[in-house]
Amino acid sequence: MLSNIIFCLCTLIITNAVSAQNCRLTEADMNRNWIFIHNNDILRTDYIPDGDTLTLYCNERTPPVDLSCTRGVLQPMPADVTCTDRLKLTVEPKNVACSASGKTGMLYDMTYKWSTGYSIVLYSVCYSTPSETVLYSTHKTYGFNLPTSKYQAPTFRQLGHMNGARAKSFGAEEVFSTFNRLLGPQQTYVKSNRDFAVQRGHMANAQDFITYDQMDTTYLLMNVVPMSRGCNIRNWKHAENWIHKLPSPNTYATVLSGTHDVLQLQHSQTHLLVPMYFMAGEKNPMPLWLYKVVKYNNKCHVFVTLNDHSKRPAITDTDICEPTQCPSGIDFNKDPEACISYCCDYQHFVKEMGNHVKLC
Repeated sequence: MLSNIIFCLCTLIITNAVSAQNCRLTEADMNRNWIFIHNNDILRTDYIPDGDTLTLYCNERTPPVDLSCTRGVLQPMPADVTCTDRLKLTVEPKNVACSASGKTGMLYDMTYKWSTGYSIVLYSVCYSTPSETVLYSTHKTYGFNLPTSKYQAPTFRQLGHMNGARAKSFGAEEVFSTFNRLLGPQQTYVKSNRDFAVQRGHMANAQDFITYDQMDTTYLLMNVVPMSRGCNIRNWKHAENWIHKLPSPNTYATVLSGTHDVLQLQHSQTHLLVPMYFMAGEKNPMPLWLYKVVKYNNKCHVFVTLNDHSKRPAITDTDICEPTQCPSGIDFNKDPEACISYCCDYQHFVKEMGNHVKLC
């Protein structure tokens, strides 16, 4: 018995000693001018094992910078090395059709791509050009605990196969004008061109990517939909935070984020329900439902959010969701201004939505 205890203690000491040799990255190490590469992949965790090398990559004209980890100390960045034009993200069509909620689209990979043909996929998007909307996105979020308080979000970019008019339709002036046109000048949902009641809501979540350059890649208009402010900053964000904290170190969760149906709001004069499209021809719809499916440790969870933070009576049920008990750590705010949200039965959700949401 004593020998077993001694063996266990020795094993624990050795394990902790090895772990202590890892080079732990901090926010001070982040620099959006470089792409962080580890083991021929983008950096996925916030530590570099002892003896490994972290490569900072700029572009194919600039030699990469290798920083070695030795006994818990990461080699410092040379003072005279700069990168002013790092490798740009490429939107790569996969020429594969995709569909969701009765709409069809094409799959696109958001990639870092080299002239040699080598590429690294950061996340993928099913985008419907006929409807000018994101049907769903997929990505992996790895376990890490690196603060991002100093990260400054970039402006959203138009990149890839998307109508330039869609970019303009998200502007504050255009949103206010659209709501007045569709719902009448007495509408109170968007009160002015300075009232950001509708925001550009991420599908693939920026915080699920560890380095600043990776986070920047999510600020594409091909990765956003019109989202009520209450969703974006409250219940939808609550689900994002829960998913982000789910994986332990050296593991990852697979995340699918999608949209379903079109939000209808009541006209201020006729009181008729009006479908909310931000572009002519029933394009760039404001989704009625937002959802996330997450797979971790071979178990799937489903969260759906009503994309409406108005004070109107809340929708209490939906065909796509059979409400179920939420996992530990999820406690959605029931205030309609937070956007009513549910945890849903996974099997029922797959049956109603289709195989594109089938992760388990």
